[in-house]
Amino acid sequence: MLDKFAEELREQREKSGITIQQIASKTRIDKKFLEAIDRGNFSFLPELYVKAFLKEYARVIGLDEDETVKKFLIAREGKDYNEVLEQGKIEEEKTKEQKKTETAYSKPAIKSSPVKSYFDDSLNKKDQDDSDSDKTRLMYAAIAGISVLVFAVLYLFVFNKSDEIIVEETPIEEIVTDNAQRFEEVPLNNSEEDMNMPYDSLSLEIFSSETSWVNIIPDKGKAVEFILYPNSARKLTAQNSFTATVGNSGGIILKLNNKQIEFSGRSKSVKHFRIDKTGKLEYLNTPPNTGQ
Repeated sequence: MLDKFAEELREQREKSGITIQQIASKTRIDKKFLEAIDRGNFSFLPELYVKAFLKEYARVIGLDEDETVKKFLIAREGKDYNEVLEQGKIEEEKTKEQKKTETAYSKPAIKSSPVKSYFDDSLNKKDQDDSDSDKTRLMYAAIAGISVLVFAVLYLFVFNKSDEIIVEETPIEEIVTDNAQRFEEVPLNNSEEDMNMPYDSLSLEIFSSETSWVNIIPDKGKAVEFILYPNSARKLTAQNSFTATVGNSGGIILKLNNKQIEFSGRSKSVKHFRIDKTGKLEYLNTPPNTGQ
């Protein structure tokens, strides 16, 4: 089914008069990955990245991005995605019709309000008691709100004086959507630091001559995940060590504190490794703990 899926993508691309090179220019995705999609080979990267690249491919050739990804996931299971999607539409239509029928035959309940006598002293007294109770609740709520505000101000200006900078992992959709800007922001000879931690003693620069994806954990902290495009670089800092996973590792060059480290990667191959503060590089057999 994946062959059929790839064939439909290729036919739509050719029908739109768009070449692989044009898609690569518009999306900044490496041409060899786009050619793999065209051939029906979807094992070139982990599924997360394949889906992201498929969305970009579909967008450029004029297909619905989400529907294209759904077809890929169904085809990967060996099912006919046209039948599955059609069945899903039929079920959705049945559900809509059922809701319409239920709405047509349902009658809204009519609530009648009790009639109060303006001359009933007991009712007037109850209304007064309710009003006093509401005022009391409002007063307590106001006091609680002021207390929370005062505590927040004290916490921000007295207790919270930490200089810690938190770096959040960027989702893959944002990475692919914004990849054109990344191409301009991180040239090989003018890379910017991803984290600015003043007390860190280790600085690791990761250069890439090909499109590669990186998941790296400074010390034992939070993992940082990103994609490096051809002739781009990223710099990270830590105190004691770096633990990382690199995809398409053949185009990767590592520099620790401006000194190149001997790293042996292979094209379209994933490498797991750890670098300590002495510059020693240790290859790992399993992916490192993400630290999250």
